[in-house]
Amino acid sequence: MVLPLLAVVLALLLVGFPLIRLEFPSVLGVVHASGADERISVKLLVPLLLLGATLLPLFYPGGYTEILKETLPSKDLQSLLAISLSTAVAVAVASMLHRWTAVPYAFMGAVFGCSLMVSGRLDWIQMGRMAAAWVAAPLICGLLTALLTRIFSTYSTKSGRHLAYSDRRLLRGCILASLLLVAAAGWNEGQLLSLLPLPGLGGGELAAGVVLGVTFLLYFTQARGIHVRVGEMAEDQLDFGTGHTLAILLSMALTFALFSWPKGLPAPLSAGSLLISALVAGSLVRQKAALSGDDIRRHVGATVVAPVMGILLGYCLSLILGASEARSGSAGWNANPVPVFILLGMVLVLSVLYVYNRSRREEALRQRLMNAREEQVVSTQKALSALEVRVETNEKDLLNKLDIKRKELVDFAVGVSDQKAFMEKVYEELSHTKDLPDGPEKNQSLEEVLSQLRERMYFSREMNDFYARTEVLHRDFNMRLKEAFPDLTEGERKLAILLRQGFSSKYIASLMNITPKSVEIGRYRLRLKLGLDRSVNLVQYIKSI
Repeated sequence: MVLPLLAVVLALLLVGFPLIRLEFPSVLGVVHASGADERISVKLLVPLLLLGATLLPLFYPGGYTEILKETLPSKDLQSLLAISLSTAVAVAVASMLHRWTAVPYAFMGAVFGCSLMVSGRLDWIQMGRMAAAWVAAPLICGLLTALLTRIFSTYSTKSGRHLAYSDRRLLRGCILASLLLVAAAGWNEGQLLSLLPLPGLGGGELAAGVVLGVTFLLYFTQARGIHVRVGEMAEDQLDFGTGHTLAILLSMALTFALFSWPKGLPAPLSAGSLLISALVAGSLVRQKAALSGDDIRRHVGATVVAPVMGILLGYCLSLILGASEARSGSAGWNANPVPVFILLGMVLVLSVLYVYNRSRREEALRQRLMNAREEQVVSTQKALSALEVRVETNEKDLLNKLDIKRKELVDFAVGVSDQKAFMEKVYEELSHTKDLPDGPEKNQSLEEVLSQLRERMYFSREMNDFYARTEVLHRDFNMRLKEAFPDLTEGERKLAILLRQGFSSKYIASLMNITPKSVEIGRYRLRLKLGLDRSVNLVQYIKSI
């Protein structure tokens, strides 16, 4: 009893590991992308549904298990090990072509290959039926995805409800669809384990206990790796809206259920193949590619390689392990060395594929490193160029400021000298007028002095110089103001400059030699030309230009 138990555990590990590691992330990735697994209830129900759906075929056989039981070879340990080992190796070969490898197809290929060795014939009807199902299932899943994506997109745009409300309703649908998908996928792919000669252990309860224990072991030891693959898949390939994700969930769940139900079209399906077809169909509807053409071609190649390698390996390993001795009475591979050469040839092909895949990954890694270095060099050059421009700009600004300061000092000295000369002139004229006798000549002299003082009070030259300096300091503002509002007059632009510098209306009136009332009228006209409402602060708006 110990040896059969160990053989079954080994077979479950060889078949269950690729199922959990490669197939379940394709299911859980869509669930994660929908956001449904953020609910505590979903997090608890997902592993329970997976385990329950996996164990269900052991107690209630149906679907494709009943159809394929006659195809299975003899339920000895040699056949068990040949099927499981062939599945593991075929999956390892196919995974070199694409990460979403069809594990159920490799398993069924191993079953057919072992059956050929043991019974001496192939069940072409069952093989044709399986091949037809493997072609029809992705087509059905793609059509459902396209139809549902169109329906949910129309619902979101024409429902008349707020987008957040529509997304909330779609998220509830994603939660239900996620649970349905997990249960349907576990039921479909879990039937593979019931095809192994588990009843040889002595009963369904013992077999269920072994399956449960091995599944728990695999799930919890691979939980971290599964979580990483699920996160990468959801971030890279499944970054869609809620409606599109719900369409993928429902289409995959319905397809799994259709091909698992005994009265439907029972056949083992690959979650990766259904997901690829759903992504392609969704891309056609959304007119935005989710996968590259090379990615699709490599997946199709892996899907074809998996069952072919399973058949060849199942045939050869069944002969080498002695699974056909009961039928032929021969001495195994010693009587017929051809399978050994076939196996050696496949090992050689496997080695070449491994070396090729490894070299391609290394080349891709080198290319990524080169691209990263080139991007780093480009970003560094851009940063240096920006720094040079900034340094040059700052240098020019400093030189301009120094020139302005020098000019201010010179102008200040010239102004002091000019003011002194003017005051001396006025003083001399007033002294001369004072000595004149009262009469018309004295009055005329006083009028001339007052006229000179009045003209000096307007500060025309100083104001022109002030505006010239202001235009230099606020050159960018003047350019933006002229481009945005070309119909402003020169006086309105001067008013805008003074307002930008924070001068009050009273001070502006003094500078422009006008009354405060005229300044208010000018502000009103400037507001109209700028197109501002009463609620908009004029000064803040001018500062924002």
